[in-house]
Amino acid sequence: MQTKNEKSNSFWLGALIIFAVSAIAYLPLASKFGYLNDDWYLMYDMWVKDPSFFHVIFSGDRPGRALAMIPLFSLFGFEPFYYHLSAFLFRFLGGVCLYWTFRMLWPWKRFATLAAALLFTVYPGFLSQTNAIDYQSHILGLFLATLSVALTIKSLLTVERTPRFLFMAGSILAGWGYLSQMEYFIGMEAFRFGCIFILMWRTQGASRLQKTGNLFIASLPFLLVAGGFLVWRLFFFESDRKATDIGLQISQLTSSPLTLLWWLNYLAQDMVSVTLVAWGLPVYVLAFPMRLRDVMSAFGWAGFAVALTVLGMNRVDKSRSEAEAGPSLSREALLLSLISIVGGLLPVILVNRHVTLPDYSRYTLIASVGAALLLVTVIEKISARIAVLSFFVAIAVLTHYGNAIRAVDEAQATRDFWWQVAWRVPQFEPGVTLIASYPGSPLSEDYFIWGPANLIYYPEKQSANPVEIKLPAAVLTDDVVLEIATNGGVETPLRRGNYLERDFGNVLVMIQSRSNGCVRIINGDVPELSPLDQHRLLLIAPFSRLENVKTEGEFPTPPAVVFGGEPEHGWCYFYQKADLARQRGDWEQIPVLLKEALDAGHYPEDALEWMPFLQASAVLGDVEQVRSTARLVTVDKFLRLQVCNIMTDFMEKETLNDEVKSVIEHNICK
Repeated sequence: MQTKNEKSNSFWLGALIIFAVSAIAYLPLASKFGYLNDDWYLMYDMWVKDPSFFHVIFSGDRPGRALAMIPLFSLFGFEPFYYHLSAFLFRFLGGVCLYWTFRMLWPWKRFATLAAALLFTVYPGFLSQTNAIDYQSHILGLFLATLSVALTIKSLLTVERTPRFLFMAGSILAGWGYLSQMEYFIGMEAFRFGCIFILMWRTQGASRLQKTGNLFIASLPFLLVAGGFLVWRLFFFESDRKATDIGLQISQLTSSPLTLLWWLNYLAQDMVSVTLVAWGLPVYVLAFPMRLRDVMSAFGWAGFAVALTVLGMNRVDKSRSEAEAGPSLSREALLLSLISIVGGLLPVILVNRHVTLPDYSRYTLIASVGAALLLVTVIEKISARIAVLSFFVAIAVLTHYGNAIRAVDEAQATRDFWWQVAWRVPQFEPGVTLIASYPGSPLSEDYFIWGPANLIYYPEKQSANPVEIKLPAAVLTDDVVLEIATNGGVETPLRRGNYLERDFGNVLVMIQSRSNGCVRIINGDVPELSPLDQHRLLLIAPFSRLENVKTEGEFPTPPAVVFGGEPEHGWCYFYQKADLARQRGDWEQIPVLLKEALDAGHYPEDALEWMPFLQASAVLGDVEQVRSTARLVTVDKFLRLQVCNIMTDFMEKETLNDEVKSVIEHNICK
């Protein structure tokens, strides 16, 4: 029999393996992450308010999140790296708590319990770890959920009354804690009661009736977790969001008989997604398209994780024979995994949400407990089980590295975009509705645009509630395109303590077609558009009002903690200054900027970026420069036709000499 000291040592060895492998999965690029997605509005609100404003932000759906975010922001402020460290810490602790639970359930199954906890911790189906500020509550909630279940099992295995009561109380408090962060995590209760069932059903010499009675008595105190939360949520709390209004969502079942069939359909699909698709699709989407140097780094980290897994698991396997008699892991683990998967998915489906990878991966979190356990029930039957486990660890590390590369690229692209805007625009007129197109980064919410814009141009503290967004924005959906094209009027959304007035008759379009190109502030009278621009942008570009760019005043300096230090002054710096000079009518300045750029070895990647220099040379009567630049800017049929139209209009508005006009007519428009 193994001594207590040996058990403790083996547990901490397992925890060390989880820590090392999960650190490899989540931390290699953490210092390069920036703000992503919902982080933008949260951090802008903190910039103009104070941490107590988190109460306002989350009051409408999950007020408990403020209790987590206030101390975290007080510690970390605006530095994203620290949030990524704490997110990793909570993820690791959640894995250790699950490992503790599995060890208490199956102490004789060393390999299986550690393998399941390890795969849960690095589960590749959850891809929002890189969005650490906004998803802090999700990851903290997951840790509290696994801690709550571990304390439940510990209380049931403890004989002494006082420690048993303390473990029980801690379990209930941690349970309320995780539900205060994410209400749909309530599916963890299925895992809790599945664990209790396994323990109670093992009772030797008891009839089924006695086991059922024991199960009921053991479960009774822990009904306070879900029961207490649901009483508060259903009868005392009023949700502002339909998506988190439990009563409203479930009422759809009575209004449409087909709802139940759709729920069953989604349940079947989501079970496949969390158990199978999560190990294939994300790695295909995220890791396979990486650049060669990133692929080499990813395989290096994956190899390191595999080496640690093999060494650690070999030591765990040798530490104790698993041939001792005990209840079958396969039967119990299979039952518990299915209960956990279904339980984790049902609350998501009942509020009409659905697991779609990789975009809505957060809905896999609770079900991933069962998904990892189910996979290990298969792996432990294979003779080369350590090799197979290592293969899945490698998939997870490759997936998370690819996901991290995507996050780094998106954050850097956003920083570069707004640094270019800051070089180009001294100030925006308040109230203009911004339409932006980032290179390769999907924009699903308007605050992906107005968050950075207001941080740069309207960072002043605000005392009133709600926060007034001076520079609103809109995502270019079909409805928004129609509103802009028909001068559709004003919207006044109020969301999470932020109020804005979107005027679709007063928009400014900003486009960056590719990451190595420049941001173009579109003049709707003569829009300059690239063949690479989205078709929706072509439709609304003529409605862009350039007069919303103030041409005078001091240029803002984007805060370094958010946007990093000022980038090197490459081609796009000179392009932005030349474009501003063009708007000002300062034609003499533009050739000076061009000479500086060319002398420094900078050239455009997009031929369209020659336009300010072409027009300046035309106004200044530099015929040879017009002729040579015209050859550069008319490289294809689309650009030639567009440049011809722009320059024809330009000839009507500006005084050009006859020789320049001849070059335009014969070298560009012919």
